[in-house]
Amino acid sequence: MPENKKPSLIIFLAILGLAVIWGSSFILVKKSLAHYSALQVGALRICSASLFFIPIFLKRFKHMEKKYTLSFLSAGLTGNLIPAILFAIAGQHLSSALSGMLNAFTPLFTLIIGIVFFAQPFLWKQMTGILVGLLGCLGLLFAGQGFNIDFNVHALWVVLATLLYGINMHIVKTRLSALHPLTSTAGIFMMIGPLALGLLYSTGFFEIPLDNEHLWAFISAMALGLFGSAIGMLAFNQIIKWTSAIIASSVTYMIPIVALGWGFADGEAIYFSQVIFMFVLLAGIYLVNKSKA
Repeated sequence: MPENKKPSLIIFLAILGLAVIWGSSFILVKKSLAHYSALQVGALRICSASLFFIPIFLKRFKHMEKKYTLSFLSAGLTGNLIPAILFAIAGQHLSSALSGMLNAFTPLFTLIIGIVFFAQPFLWKQMTGILVGLLGCLGLLFAGQGFNIDFNVHALWVVLATLLYGINMHIVKTRLSALHPLTSTAGIFMMIGPLALGLLYSTGFFEIPLDNEHLWAFISAMALGLFGSAIGMLAFNQIIKWTSAIIASSVTYMIPIVALGWGFADGEAIYFSQVIFMFVLLAGIYLVNKSKA
């Protein structure tokens, strides 16, 4: 068996584990917001991930040329720091289940941005998937109790975050693909880590006592960074190395379901219409990936 070839069961378990990690991040945001502001939760998440990457950065610093500095910064802002804050802002008003379902916008934005701005080849078969996916997206934005039209403006924070994720994927692909994933990821977090630390200081975070009242919120925010941002990203890169981007993207189908499960367990209000439109959106993503395959 080739060195990079792994049994199907190991690949499936890795994808499932990643879906659990990323799907759980939305409930962790909710728990963190119990005692911290959205800005503090987002910044603390990035600081936690940056601490994880310090040893890797020190080991791989010699591979980081100055020409990559701006790319590290732009990738860090669009793929990590700003989305982390946007998801926290949305988490103040949305259920973790709905945030997780809306996260499925990401692959559609990635495809559209690639076609419009990065000369990515367009297949007409993809149009069906895009249209179905957009129908699901609009349905999630407007879905309320039953099938009544009830637009939630706070959902747009999540939409903006997934748009930035789409931009980030193309930045990484076009500007950082020559680097080892460990090198590029460590470089990204070392660029945005100090920015996140500055945000924490400006919000008065270090004046908040770490007592029993704040302990679980602090642990939740730190777990967001350690698992959701650091380990999750490394696992995703490893899955791509074992298989392909298309196979790795199958995690997109599982994340909303995990988030939905956590929301249900936490007693959140989940409407039947939201579940229906979530599966419409996932069907659109499936059609897009099938056409690319």
